[in-house]
Amino acid sequence: MKRVFGLTALLISTYVFELLFLYPGNIVDEVNYYKPSSQISVTNTTIYNEGIEHYYKVTKLIKEENFESLNKSITRNDESIIKDYSKSIDSIISEINIDLLFHNFNKFKETNNGIKGIYVNGYYMNREEKMKSIKEILAKTNVNTLVIDAKTDNGHILFDSQSSEADILKNERIKYDTTTLEELRKIKELYLIARIVVFQDPLFAKTFKEEAIFDSKNNRIYSQNEQYFLDPSSQLAKEYTLNLATEACRLGFDEIQFDYIRYPDSNYQFMVFKEKNNYLNRTNNINSFLGEAKNRLHKEGCLVSADIFGFILTNTEDGGIGQHLETIIENVDFISPMVYPSHYSNGSFGYLYPNSHPYEVVSAALSDGLERGVPEMQLRPFLQGFWHSIADVKENIEAAEDKNLDWIIWNILSSYELDYFTKLES
Repeated sequence: MKRVFGLTALLISTYVFELLFLYPGNIVDEVNYYKPSSQISVTNTTIYNEGIEHYYKVTKLIKEENFESLNKSITRNDESIIKDYSKSIDSIISEINIDLLFHNFNKFKETNNGIKGIYVNGYYMNREEKMKSIKEILAKTNVNTLVIDAKTDNGHILFDSQSSEADILKNERIKYDTTTLEELRKIKELYLIARIVVFQDPLFAKTFKEEAIFDSKNNRIYSQNEQYFLDPSSQLAKEYTLNLATEACRLGFDEIQFDYIRYPDSNYQFMVFKEKNNYLNRTNNINSFLGEAKNRLHKEGCLVSADIFGFILTNTEDGGIGQHLETIIENVDFISPMVYPSHYSNGSFGYLYPNSHPYEVVSAALSDGLERGVPEMQLRPFLQGFWHSIADVKENIEAAEDKNLDWIIWNILSSYELDYFTKLES
């Protein structure tokens, strides 16, 4: 208020100054008044009266017409200043929160010698026998991170969601809650990651058909080996997913990991999209979603990661799926390339049978990513925990650790041997 009064006084003073000293009529009269004259004159009195009369007229105009406008102008200026100030404060608070997020994350890594994780199939979270084996791994090995399904490949939500779309889809299959996560943390200090499947969702595609990729040849929504893909440009699908991610963060997870954050890996010519299927649109739809997710989830207190195909570390384009390494890494905190040796074609990296050379293949794939400028901290591969012997899985882990990288082991059944991992000292 002091500032408002100050500005008001200043502006009125300026008006008065202009009226008394700068008004053209007065300038002439003042010159005549001070001009030496041999005649006695009383014009000075007349000049004074005219100035006062003019002053009163203008003052009246200020009061009647301009003062309200002046107040409005000052109010607008003050509101603008307050708004800009609030934005600055919000920005500072946001930066502090993000710094705190990474501080806590780095502290966890330093204390626990990195992120060493396993995938837990979310459907098993309320199965005592399965969870007993997971808890044993946590208690007896150096595993300190769990990736748990929050939204699955089947389109199911595994926690209690308030999503309006969930009410329509009837897709809740509740397997755990905040208390469940807290119980896991009692075993040891844990880093918890919620896995959310994005653009592969059969329930959403069949219910909101206009949001799905269309198959013009068969005149129905597109499916690929019984997988149903949503159009990555669908605002409804993206907002639905972002809301679920926010809920999962609030549930108690430290990080949200997006899977199937891509276009179908298919050359099928009859797929119809809302937008032209080209490199620019594909990468823009994937990266804009991830960028918005990172912005929202950082404010909620969660970091963000994305699963990508392993070959993206080597392929300099987007592989036709919208995953381009150099741009996707800018919109997430971490990437988890699925560098499974069994998934590389014969001859990859010079090996006739890549699956028979886990250490060499994983090492070569990760080297490609690092050489293209991906920071070590942001590169956290998914390693193969299926179709491999204990020795093979250990070679996967060794390849990642030899490059000073964190890692997560994938097994769809969440079946892991204690001997995969370094044992904790008793």
